[in-house]
Amino acid sequence: MANRPQRQRRTTGEKVVLVLAAGLAVGIPGWLLGNNYLIHRAANVALAKAWSVDGSPCPELTRAQFESRNLKAPKGTIYSNATLYRQFGHMTCSPIRDDGGTGLGSYAVCQFTGPAVLRVKTPKGEWFFEPGIGKPATIATPHDVARCVLASNFVAH
Repeated sequence: MANRPQRQRRTTGEKVVLVLAAGLAVGIPGWLLGNNYLIHRAANVALAKAWSVDGSPCPELTRAQFESRNLKAPKGTIYSNATLYRQFGHMTCSPIRDDGGTGLGSYAVCQFTGPAVLRVKTPKGEWFFEPGIGKPATIATPHDVARCVLASNFVAH
């Protein structure tokens, strides 16, 4: 067997310095991220409230109904994890933080002036809605699931 050089043991002072350095390496980025989150939390909650719209659910269609009636929604926009198609009108969107503005993730909320027909695609599926001509609508996609209500607080940006 070959003689191995013996490794010198760390002193108590060196161990303390290593623990403090590791704590700072993990703690400072965590503190900065958490502090940034807290600074913006009130604004995120206010934005979520401003974009929250109450209304009756939009009439929903199946893909077969949409296709058999030869409905079209040619105006498409990719926003966040969603692709939103409409037949008519204007739209405006905003990213909203999960859980009423307090979460870490976000989802799309889009408001429409009078889309007639809406088609929404997300990683979790595809939805078809028929709000009707001239009726405002709002689509929200929390957790990549589309929800539609017959109401809007549409503000052009």
